[in-house]
Amino acid sequence: MVIRTTPTSSDDNQLTMKKIPLLLVGLCLLAFGGVARAADLAPGLLGEYFAMDSAVEDFPKIAADKKPTLKRVDKTIEFRSTGPTFPGTKLDNHFAIRWTGVIKIPQDGKYTFSLESDDGSRLLIDGKTVVDNGGLHEMQEQSESVELKAGEHELRIDYFENENDGGAGCVLCWKSKDLARAVVPASALFHKGE
Repeated sequence: MVIRTTPTSSDDNQLTMKKIPLLLVGLCLLAFGGVARAADLAPGLLGEYFAMDSAVEDFPKIAADKKPTLKRVDKTIEFRSTGPTFPGTKLDNHFAIRWTGVIKIPQDGKYTFSLESDDGSRLLIDGKTVVDNGGLHEMQEQSESVELKAGEHELRIDYFENENDGGAGCVLCWKSKDLARAVVPASALFHKGE
């Protein structure tokens, strides 16, 4: 067996050598661009807790310049109905909470999200209301299904409590054909790091 090579000109070699650094830069951007984005995310949802000055009978309009009473990261939204104050806070009556961040969906498919709350709550994914559990009520659950692609999706939960007459709580659950119903785990919830 004889292998023959075709001679190439030095111009061809220089052209190929000039392409290699460009290819390496492109590969680095592809490989590390995603890592940089993931590095911008930190575990848990950002919770902004607002004491309201009067009765809260529906989702309050919170002025953009209103400073939260408390700002913290909550790993999950699993606050069972408690009294006399919301867990980890001094808030008891007339308050609202806004949790924001990202939910990582493991695979394409139909997901059912449930919000159980006392009083009202709602879930928005990518700016669209998925579950609306508004109104004044004891712990009550509402569920809705939505088709989602695998990957990161913007998430917001709005919650309010009017009169803590026996409890205040909010719990976020999910299920899909491959996931049993459970509280959305910390491994799926993130917020933009500072």
